Amino acid sequence: MTIAITRRRALAATAAAAWASTAASRASAQAYPNGPIRIVVPFAAGSATDTGARHISEGLNRLWGVPTVVDNKAGGNGAIAAEIVARAKPDGQTLFVTSNTAVASNVAMMKSLSYDPLKDFEPLTAIGSAPTFLMVHPSLPAKNVKELVAIARQQPGKLNFASGSASTRIAGEMLKWKTGIDIVHVPYKSTPLGLQDLVAGHVQIMFTDPVTGLPQVKAGAVRCLGTSSRERYALAPDIPTMIEQGLDGFELGSWTAVFAPAGLPPAIRDKLHAALVQIISDPAYVKRQAESGSLIQPGSPDALRRLQLAEIEIYRDIMKAAGIEPE
Repeated sequence: MTIAITRRRALAATAAAAWASTAASRASAQAYPNGPIRIVVPFAAGSATDTGARHISEGLNRLWGVPTVVDNKAGGNGAIAAEIVARAKPDGQTLFVTSNTAVASNVAMMKSLSYDPLKDFEPLTAIGSAPTFLMVHPSLPAKNVKELVAIARQQPGKLNFASGSASTRIAGEMLKWKTGIDIVHVPYKSTPLGLQDLVAGHVQIMFTDPVTGLPQVKAGAVRCLGTSSRERYALAPDIPTMIEQGLDGFELGSWTAVFAPAGLPPAIRDKLHAALVQIISDPAYVKRQAESGSLIQPGSPDALRRLQLAEIEIYRDIMKAAGIEPE
């Protein structure tokens, strides 16, 4: 009899604790947000990631009536911003809008990180995706990848390629590996900064996202030679793929997503996820992003985590095949 009573009391206590935890989580979600929301971005203003972050900032302000601020912390291939978010309180007041660089390709590119891309962040949703585009300065007479390779072979070590992230750096290294050309890497804190030097002619080659790079193509400031998608990109159908120009397996994508510090209460996570999906699914935003070259792809937190894990392995495989040692 005593044992049965003890068990019933234990079960009752467990149930009460679970109920209290659920109630606290719901109360926390109802109170959320309870102050300004900070959106940390690992790249400079004007980048594709920054563009997405600013739309989310506007959307959260519109939905919830709370102040939001976009905080650009460029540098370290996104590591500076990532570390700030990793150390932030997991209360939903700090968000991380990032490309795949900080949470996937850095794992392959860097020997050690000051943060753990998997353990330190709570995935919320993907925002958008796009392939990378190979851009060159108009002073190079190349009209396609074959001609660019021929020019580079005539001038080994003379041409420079810019990168604004680990992902675009890997794209450049992949071009070197698959063609055997010798071009010199020049790193920048973000894609817009590298693109400025490409337009000015200080560097000759660069891989960029379409949101940042295609407007410069339309303006005639740079020339686009190819895209890293398996098939021609629907939003830029006139640009041939690297694959159809003879570089088998040259398939690399960029994507943008929203994360929060690890340990985010489930109720706040669910409330945030619902709000984010509503914001990025807005027809006006989808149309605006399509015009700039980005496809909107909202999804579940679990889907984002699976994407992150798959991308880490893809970049590791590319690094190994290209013989690139982590830095």
